Amino acid sequence: MASHFFGLRPEDREALILEPAFILSYYGGFLWTEIQNMPVAYKRWLIDRIGKELSRTHDSGSTQTRALHQNSPDVRSLQGKSREQTPSRLRRFT
Repeated sequence: MASHFFGLRPEDREALILEPAFILSYYGGFLWTEIQNMPVAYKRWLIDRIGKELSRTHDSGSTQTRALHQNSPDVRSLQGKSREQTPSRLRRFT
């Protein structure tokens, strides 16, 4: 009697592993190792929450989101949102 391996088919890999990992890394800024170690229920909740936030932004007619991928120093300076001085709660005294 041949044993059958229960696992993912190659065509399921994109939908079940790669797409959620992309969404969480692109919009949430998570690293691959963080995504791998995260419980599935948390991944689903985060993806649903990101979807709600994007639909809320879309419904309001705004093109700006507060996603991490638009939060680089270059983008902030182009949008006039850069700070001359770091807030005191974020300063490191060494």
